[in-house]
This record gives sequence, C-alpha cells and structure tokens, in this order.
Amino acid sequence: MNRRPFITSFVLVLGVLALADVSAAQRARGPMETETVDRTVPMPSNGTLRLKTFSGRVRITGTSGRDVVVHAVRRATRDRLDDIKLDITATGSTVEIDANHRLVERRNDNVVETDFDIQVPATARLDINAFSAPVTVINVSSSQHIEGFSGSVTVEATEWSDANDLDIKTFSGSVRLRLPAQARGTIDFNSFSGTFESDLPVTLNTSSRRNFRGSLNGGGGGELRLKTFSGDVAIRR
Repeated sequence: MNRRPFITSFVLVLGVLALADVSAAQRARGPMETETVDRTVPMPSNGTLRLKTFSGRVRITGTSGRDVVVHAVRRATRDRLDDIKLDITATGSTVEIDANHRLVERRNDNVVETDFDIQVPATARLDINAFSAPVTVINVSSSQHIEGFSGSVTVEATEWSDANDLDIKTFSGSVRLRLPAQARGTIDFNSFSGTFESDLPVTLNTSSRRNFRGSLNGGGGGELRLKTFSGDVAIRR
C-alpha cells in the first residue's frame, strides 16, 4: 500500500487549517497598520549606537556626517502601535534605540515588526541586538558587537583598523563579512555545525572539532569573535 499520497494530503490539510487559524487570529486582533518614524540625533565623536529590535530588518550605513539619522517603518495592529513605542534616547556618548518600548504590559503580541534604515558616523561603535531581523552594516570602520538568533548578519567594510573588534553571535543565521584585502586580526570561530570559509589568508593557531583560533593576514591587535550554532561564516574580499 502506497501511503505517500495520504501523508502528503494530510500535511496539506494541516497546512490549510494552520493558515486558517492564523488568518482568524489576525482578524480577531484587527487589521495591520503602518507607522513611519524619522529622527535625527547628534552623536559625539567615536560614540556608540545601541539598537535593540526583534523582527523586521536592519540596515546601518556609515557616513561622513556627525548625526545618527533614523528612518523606521513599523507594522502592527493599532493597539500595539499605541502600546509599544520606538524609543530613541541619547545618554553621554551613546545613542540607544529600542524598537519595542512598552508603555503598557502585554502578555501577547508584545513586539512591533520594524524595518530600520540608519545612518551613523563611519567611526561610530555598534552594539546591535536583533532576534530574527537580518542585519546589514556598510562602511562602518569601528568595532561592532552584533547578536541575533535566526537573522543573517552582513558586514561590508572598505576600511578596517588592526585595533577593531568584531563580535558576532547567531544561532542559525549566516554571517557574511566583506573586508579589505589587507584586514588583519585574530579570529576566534566557534560553531556546533556551521562552516567557515575565507578569501583572506587564515593561519590556524589552535583548533578542535567545533572551534578554532587563528590569525587573519598574520594577525593584529583586534579580535574577530564569530560564534554560531548552525549558521555558516564566510569572509570575502
């Protein structure tokens, strides 16, 4: 007896039922609305941008300017947009952005999907926490800390100092680094099942089944700490 058609049909039925349940839940919560936020905040020299978000996408571009320029598009039901705000504060040398600052405690539906396009001074430090939002950083030449769960991380730098640190942690998201051909540093790669590739020369110092420590272009003062569970890591020139 061939059971494959029955199993396939059963899976399709479950999928249709699941979609119906999702649609019903969305109708119960109300229609989705869109809200746009535009803000410009001065940043001190060599300051830090700290961003905390959950879903959507993040694109950060380094410029010759001195300000943090934020363009955000938020999507959620009207009640969530009213109860959960995009909070931007400046304290000392740090500009902090919280995509889900709750004015009212909510047991469910407590995040707002947010797409970010942010311009920062090219020398700004970055401290990014994005759960499922893919993160792209372009032309930022300072140290960066980026942490996520399932979102991919892409860093493209045309300039890179030997003293820069790059600290990236993901669970299943892939990591893509495009660095200058002469970029140097110490690499600390750790992964359960992810792979590592590099167009730039890497010399292994120590290695085991799940991690290695090595030198990029002979090494330098900065560290590239790359940690994933199943995400792959690639360094391109």
